[in-house]
Amino acid sequence: MDESRSSVTITGGGYVAEIGLRGGQLLSLRHEQDELVVPAAQAEGSYAGAVLAPWPNRIAGATYVHDETLYELPDPEEGTGAALHGLLRHADFEVVRQEESGVELTTLLEASEGYPFALEFVLFYRVSADIGLAATLMTRQPEETPTEEGVDAFQAANAAPALYGVGFHPYLRAGSAPLDECRLRLPARTVATTEATGKVTGRKNVSGDLDLSNGPLLVGRTIDHAYTDLPEEGWTAELVHGPSGFVVRMIADTPWVQVYTGEQLDRAGVAVEPMTCPPDAFNSGEDVIYLIPGRWHRVGYSIEVRHRD
Repeated sequence: MDESRSSVTITGGGYVAEIGLRGGQLLSLRHEQDELVVPAAQAEGSYAGAVLAPWPNRIAGATYVHDETLYELPDPEEGTGAALHGLLRHADFEVVRQEESGVELTTLLEASEGYPFALEFVLFYRVSADIGLAATLMTRQPEETPTEEGVDAFQAANAAPALYGVGFHPYLRAGSAPLDECRLRLPARTVATTEATGKVTGRKNVSGDLDLSNGPLLVGRTIDHAYTDLPEEGWTAELVHGPSGFVVRMIADTPWVQVYTGEQLDRAGVAVEPMTCPPDAFNSGEDVIYLIPGRWHRVGYSIEVRHRD
């Protein structure tokens, strides 16, 4: 990481985004003078804007079994004992290329005792009037190169696929509007039921306070749940402040999304977290991605502002 700076700023189309070089975190996003996400500086310890890899959400007990080997993950969450939101947030990114409206970052996550796979990440952020903020993450397990002292050619060609999942953790905010005056629309039909440890115990159809399909007011609703059965062609979540007509829209195509109404932040915003897999996926195996060495995986999201009369 460039020791002379800890973040980069990009601007375009009225949008201004600050990106942290530690973890590739979205530190802030504004359109004109309106905040579209809760700034990370106001949300210490809440993972605001974090990139969640190589797993999102929780792994129950901070342990999982892969190829008959038990792995223990570091820094279990106090109170639940779960491993939370991956390892990438500790990694330092390098700036590969920066323009006024975009930046390309890269880092290498080394293999460790708890996660025995090295991963290469390339992270793009761009802002424009057409799309707002677009974030794209590309990940691969590097191919091992045979050397005299290293891996032989057969081993290099047959390296084990890496277990992988990823998510993003922005807290959406409709400018200065209180969250309790806002509506949240999400076209998900099913919600996971989980234990406090993160272990998924089942699924149920959305209903009552957990049904966001028609954009209900968030006042009186406390949500911290993983949703699925989203449109396969992609989905749009909208945070709408009716009195002002201010709309913050997230677009993604992941099969899962976590929604959290931000009680830890005094409901300063609502986390809408696109995820490629559910909580505890390394134990359940559901929607886990297996990264074959040398092959890239790509995922992303966008955030834009709209106004309604």
